Amino acid sequence: MYYKLFIEGDSGEKIEITDPTVIQNVEFNLYQNDKLANDRSDQLFADVTVCGVLNDKSKNETKAISEWARKTDKANIYKKVDITVYESPKDSEPIRDYFFKFMFCSSYYEKFLEHTDKENSGAIGTFCLKMKQRKGEIDTIKVE
Repeated sequence: MYYKLFIEGDSGEKIEITDPTVIQNVEFNLYQNDKLANDRSDQLFADVTVCGVLNDKSKNETKAISEWARKTDKANIYKKVDITVYESPKDSEPIRDYFFKFMFCSSYYEKFLEHTDKENSGAIGTFCLKMKQRKGEIDTIKVE
């Protein structure tokens, strides 16, 4: 699989990860929070997890994601997020294109590898970005 990630704020700042060696997996989850519900609730939530490799091709972008994760002011919390999924880097037609208008970073972590692992793969570590759609904005999600 091949993934492209675009994150854009209202002031025009952008984070783009398009290198096919960086993002290793994406998980999209649409759910109802009330586990005891006997009927479909209108309280739906969506979250996305993007995990990948920290390497020379992703270190600047992951640094920007880390900075976003630490923001607490409303003007900088919510971002537009577009995730495109392809079967391979050679494909021009995506399998899925997810667009979220009001995502915020709910969790971000980095894990650095032992020196011997870096020599074998070129990776210096891994990262995992967890995002959620703002409550009440489920209708703004587009899946194509």
